[in-house]
Amino acid sequence: MMNAFSSNPVDPTVVQTIAASDGDAVLDVQDLHVYYQLREGRISAVNGVSFSLQRREVLGLVGESGSGKSTIALALLRLIKSPGKIERGKVLLNGRDLLSMVAQGSMNSLNPVMRVRDQIVDAWRDHDVGLRGEEVVSRIAELMRRVGLRPEDAMRYPHELSGGMKQRAVIAIAISLRPSVIIADEPTS
Repeated sequence: MMNAFSSNPVDPTVVQTIAASDGDAVLDVQDLHVYYQLREGRISAVNGVSFSLQRREVLGLVGESGSGKSTIALALLRLIKSPGKIERGKVLLNGRDLLSMVAQGSMNSLNPVMRVRDQIVDAWRDHDVGLRGEEVVSRIAELMRRVGLRPEDAMRYPHELSGGMKQRAVIAIAISLRPSVIIADEPTS
């Protein structure tokens, strides 16, 4: 991995893995390369990054600002925008390219004219999750508690939440579909 603002290489082994692995890989990244074509020339942002993530494992990418951490997250989701380009590599999630992401700017991920509850229900509707009535109320209350919010916070609009509450609301939406992997860009910001 290269720092996007200089040619100083960032050691890709600066990856901290937390929790025990049970040997069941869910995410496999192989030889990922991403660059940005700028007026000043081509800048290598991610250079040959490979890692595997096991079930129930938490993986933290550690590096200075501009070292490529967010670029890796965006590349995993195929969300690199011009002037960036994924040059090569493989990203396999249970054999498919399908991930959930908690964006660094949580306000950008929430619909400002919909209550948090409605955004969770909307995600369920889009993914054919057949919940109704009390089951919806109960499951939303459980999600809110899991992320450290009160169940009644689900009835609030994004502008009524603090920055940290918005981040937790986005996490509640992300985990509502029980994904295999969640990519969180600066989850403590």
